[in-house]
Amino acid sequence: MKKNLFAPSLIMFMLLTALLSPNYASAHGHTSFEINEKVYSFTIGSLNEPVSVDDKTGLDMRVMSMSHHAHEMANKSGGEHAGTPVLGLDKTLKVELIAGDKKKILDISPAYNEPGAYRAYFIPTVQTTFSYRVFGTIDNVPFDYTFTCNPAGHPQTDEDTREVEISKGVTRIEAGASFGCPVARADLGFPEPSMTTYELDTKASDAKSTANTARIFGIVGIVFGVLGLTSGALMKKKA
Repeated sequence: MKKNLFAPSLIMFMLLTALLSPNYASAHGHTSFEINEKVYSFTIGSLNEPVSVDDKTGLDMRVMSMSHHAHEMANKSGGEHAGTPVLGLDKTLKVELIAGDKKKILDISPAYNEPGAYRAYFIPTVQTTFSYRVFGTIDNVPFDYTFTCNPAGHPQTDEDTREVEISKGVTRIEAGASFGCPVARADLGFPEPSMTTYELDTKASDAKSTANTARIFGIVGIVFGVLGLTSGALMKKKA
């Protein structure tokens, strides 16, 4: 394991490459891994933040790489450096959406005219905490890591520069920032609060259930009424 991975220039590299991205969103998480003697920097979050329920969103992921040699040379010279966009990950990686016990696997697609950027679209249907599990291979090394949204949004936090072995050949060397979870649709509705499709379906289902219950009681009432009239007629006839 090579050292000196946490020098200020690595953080500068991450900020520089993020800012140079055409559609860079500050509300994204940043995580770097060491794989096959290279540093792979992930900028990951959701499209169209802030995300609300029933709005189209999706995985927004950018991956850059650089060699340790280039990193070390930049450290020695004190100069800035930029990474190389990692291409072809749509052929080796997939993303699994996770919300509680619900899971769904999606393919990722390269973003148009943005080398190293990838997308996977979906529509959140409820306000909840969800995760992006990115798995497959990077540089022929098995990769499996889960990025989870932060219900608190994007709080200011210090960079975590602890080395954490994720799996054989994959070590997380840095993590910082975060991306937010879906917010309530009513919070963004204007000029009136907007209900979600799920809420509308629930209300319709409750209304239908109430109507069915009332209908059953109505039928029971009619039956008892008929029985009462029949009983009364029979008693009158006997009398």
